[in-house]
Amino acid sequence: MSKAVFVPALAAMWLTSPLAHADNVDLALEAFHGICLAHGPDFERTAAVAGRRGWTPLSGDAALAPVDDVKAFQGWEATGDDLPAKTMIAVTKATLNGKAVQTCSIRLFDVDRAAFEERFFARTDAEKIGEDRKGTQVSKLYILIAGNRKQLVHLTSPRSRIKSSMIIASSIADD
Repeated sequence: MSKAVFVPALAAMWLTSPLAHADNVDLALEAFHGICLAHGPDFERTAAVAGRRGWTPLSGDAALAPVDDVKAFQGWEATGDDLPAKTMIAVTKATLNGKAVQTCSIRLFDVDRAAFEERFFARTDAEKIGEDRKGTQVSKLYILIAGNRKQLVHLTSPRSRIKSSMIIASSIADD
């Protein structure tokens, strides 16, 4: 194929690719889906991915854990072209209502909360089962089947419209 035909053909393929039109919300949703939802939360798998990708370990940030009774925590400042800037990822092994669970959470900055939720619903079969507006936060709880597992999804964000560009998306599933 000649260069005169190849370059325009390559440009046309790029422009029709979903990645060419991806914005920060798409990157955020893809990261959450790929890391936390597609296979369900998996402490060991996520730690192995973090090691391979060279993510910087967090010294500890329990604020990323969607449940209180945490038995094990690992978190990272995650980088990569497939992640929005300043992304933090954490996994836990915990207990929820007496059951062993694993969680996977992603803290995303500069992501439109409303657009994230809209695209989350368009991509999943999530059903809203609760909402809590406490202090400066809004927490929403959903149930869905992803990765052949029943999972709870917990979305937490600031109530303020001014600060609505930060969201913590968490998946919780039986261990």
